[in-house]
Amino acid sequence: MKYVFLVLTIIVFVSVVSAHRLVRLYDVSRGSIMNMIEKGYDITNVDIRRGYADIMLPEEDVDQAALLSYDYEVLPREWGELLPENSKGAGYYYDPEENWVFWCSLADNYSDLVDTPVTIGKSYEYRDIYMIRMTSPTSGYKPPIYFTSLIHAREPGGNSVLIDFAMWLTSNYDGGDTRAAYILDNSTVYFVPVANPDGYLYNMPNGGNQRKNMNFTLGDGVDLNRNWGYMWGYDDYGSSPYPGDQTYRGISAFSEPETQVQRDFIIGLEPIAAMNYHTYGGMLLYPWGYDEILAPDNDMFIGWADAMTAVNNYNYGTAWQILYTVNGENNDWSYSGTDVPMIYAMTPEVDDNGFWGSQNDTLEIERICNECRPMNIIFCMASLGYVGISGEGETGIEPLFSLNSIYPNPVLSSASFRITSMGFSNVSVTIYDTSGRIVHSFEAGELAGGTDRFIWAVPGEIPAGVYTARIFDAAGNCDSRRFTVLR
Repeated sequence: MKYVFLVLTIIVFVSVVSAHRLVRLYDVSRGSIMNMIEKGYDITNVDIRRGYADIMLPEEDVDQAALLSYDYEVLPREWGELLPENSKGAGYYYDPEENWVFWCSLADNYSDLVDTPVTIGKSYEYRDIYMIRMTSPTSGYKPPIYFTSLIHAREPGGNSVLIDFAMWLTSNYDGGDTRAAYILDNSTVYFVPVANPDGYLYNMPNGGNQRKNMNFTLGDGVDLNRNWGYMWGYDDYGSSPYPGDQTYRGISAFSEPETQVQRDFIIGLEPIAAMNYHTYGGMLLYPWGYDEILAPDNDMFIGWADAMTAVNNYNYGTAWQILYTVNGENNDWSYSGTDVPMIYAMTPEVDDNGFWGSQNDTLEIERICNECRPMNIIFCMASLGYVGISGEGETGIEPLFSLNSIYPNPVLSSASFRITSMGFSNVSVTIYDTSGRIVHSFEAGELAGGTDRFIWAVPGEIPAGVYTARIFDAAGNCDSRRFTVLR
């Protein structure tokens, strides 16, 4: 029955396909971007630092770009649309059916870690919005961490990143990178990989430019990431009241079944943190987005983002700092604490090649997954209150014998251990992995008393992962501190 419906969908909509092209405008300013927003242009990416913005234009109207900038470039066709050979699928991205098969297969292959996908509600066209729960068999409360993608139906790169992260967690749980065991032993990870199933399915035979949902009652759908309740409709720049605009916010907050489903699920779940994946542009965003103000936890977000982007060098900040203001969106609602306890929510904009630019290039999909995997790992560990994200700077009364800090943390190749001791004392150090196995031990030597430092070079055979350093002195005193190793 599902297959028959897909065929009917193709028959009904294939005649309305209109090719669009991504166009890059150079030498743009924040003022000119705001002017384009006011005029309803489909702005797909902004890089204020480099002075360009990308917009989507109908192919027959690309010459309009000359009215917006004297210097512009028409980007490759595959950046903005599915090519003919992929018109009934998503190329090397995962199409809707491949998504379902992947998550069911993962649950079958790792049944001790992954639950079979279950629906959390229905879309506008009554398709399942499904969720996958992942954690280890260890008992006790494990706080939820929430990952989503494809709330905008033309952004499959974020979905590829979630699939990659799920594979990394499962394949490394019993060996390899011990951070996977740390995350699944201490949290419950939830994935909603296709938050806009109607729009994503529609894109397969229709060229890939549908961003919004399929509620065509007014215009061509509602932007689901402008339909959330906090600061919905705050102004007409961060979202649009006009149904034909790509940022159309709907008739009211949570007017759409897709946002209602996620809202109700999140309220019941009460996650401590959420990553809501989008593409494209190579950015990491955090609250607030609705106005030019900083969140109370802005310093914390900066600290997290700095660690999370150490590998991929993504630009980070609030939406208004590096893009433009947005209102009625998921991050602000999650963080606001209005309907659910405050969630530390962030939005990566994956540095894909436009929306579909990697459809025929597995190496490019592998690249974006490799760039985002460290970001996901650090995010999970940071949201669990993991010690070491901010490095040195602990305060308070130090005990007579203590390992005060390991810096930097995460550790790349070497670390400075800062130890307080009670006088002349021989100190030894043992490094354990998450299962309690000793992976390295050595003598720090005789410390003179007070606070001493020594440098530890991480042996090459120690892989990336979570570790505990425990120090001992001759009198039997000990202390410990957790840290991570990145490779």
